Amino acid sequence: MLALFLILMGASAQGKKVVKATVVAVGAGPYQRLDSLELDSTYNYWNNYVTEHPKDEKAWRTLKEVDNRMFTRIDGKNREAALRRSKENNVFNRMAQAIPGTYTFYKYAYGYRWAKHREYADSAIAVIPLDAPARDYEEWTRHLLYENDTLKLTKLLTQYYKSGQYPSECLQYHYNELQGMEKGGVYLCRSDVNMIGKFILQFVLGVHKDKIICDVNGGGPFTKLEFERIGVPFCEELYDQLSSSEGYFRVIARIIRYVLENCKRPIYLPASDVQHMFKYGGEFDDLKACLYNEGLTMRYSKKPYDNMAVKRRNVEKRYQMEYLAIPFQPELENVEEYKALPRGLAFNYALLLNDLMPYYKKHNREQYAKLNRIFTSILKRIQYHGYGNYSVEYKTDGGPHYEFVEYVPFRSDPNDDLATDRKKYEEHRNKKENRRVLIITDPIEE
Repeated sequence: MLALFLILMGASAQGKKVVKATVVAVGAGPYQRLDSLELDSTYNYWNNYVTEHPKDEKAWRTLKEVDNRMFTRIDGKNREAALRRSKENNVFNRMAQAIPGTYTFYKYAYGYRWAKHREYADSAIAVIPLDAPARDYEEWTRHLLYENDTLKLTKLLTQYYKSGQYPSECLQYHYNELQGMEKGGVYLCRSDVNMIGKFILQFVLGVHKDKIICDVNGGGPFTKLEFERIGVPFCEELYDQLSSSEGYFRVIARIIRYVLENCKRPIYLPASDVQHMFKYGGEFDDLKACLYNEGLTMRYSKKPYDNMAVKRRNVEKRYQMEYLAIPFQPELENVEEYKALPRGLAFNYALLLNDLMPYYKKHNREQYAKLNRIFTSILKRIQYHGYGNYSVEYKTDGGPHYEFVEYVPFRSDPNDDLATDRKKYEEHRNKKENRRVLIITDPIEE
């Protein structure tokens, strides 16, 4: 999912697009959209370029990423031909001869020469440039977590933070998640998206160090150490299931259940992980009664309690949300993976906190006005972006305002043509019973 800084310049070759870049992206980058002829043209351009500029690290990286994309876009029946083409291109070995001892060489040697992958990782991390792409910092973060090397991890995350590529809005969101937890609480998660910002807060900025970030995804030394810290025996049998034929998310959900049922500390989960757990035909439905929304996180508790009071406490006394009302940091257009994430995290506030508005409107007008201002800013920001079954609608009746709406999911009929499907979709959305308004902001002051 992660990508790099792009600088694109238009060019044409043999009537097809050639993507030129000082540094290139993978996955979500420009090569994702190129057909085989365009990839060939792009490869030929950069192959000629490195012939003329053999010491240009960024050019070699671009060529390698194009070569990787040429291989991965081939479907299974052409895998042999793709493998043969990759061997003929011989990009890594040519790179190794042209730029040995460089960061770019070490980065790819880490994957290509597995017998010494730890040595190459250490070498790459030791010389990683400040302007290395965000994706690289996060890849090495994962490596150092698995190695349980907190000294190198702290140094790496400090440089990542200083590079300016990690959005301050994301840090604010992670800070608020931790801020709403009790001391010594466990943040149980399975995704780098939910962890890396919190590690920057803990290792670099030195805040919320009492909270334990427990990564259930890997099963490496770091995960085992975190299980030890939270007082839960590490279960090899569960992690062995990750390599079985069963679905990954189902097994991860079982691991989460195991930790929830065996940990004596207060445990919190991101809402996204909870959503994944309840997709599996009732296997985890019994946990629904034990998971309480306390704001941005879900807390596990076998004993019922007033979670709405805790949510109000978090919003009123713990969360720092003023940055949402007036976000001063521009979106990081040059960091591909962070173009949409801060906006998506802002959406989470509207989705997870909207149920407080009726209470505040009746009991606390000052807090209501504050939340209304924040929600107005959020909804204005996300109104032209899709979020599944949720929609932001600008209304003028009664004064200009925004409405945050949840729709019952529409299910297409595979036998319908496009026009019929579109008509049924519009009819579905227009039915009052399929539409639930979660937030109606007060009229906007022009």
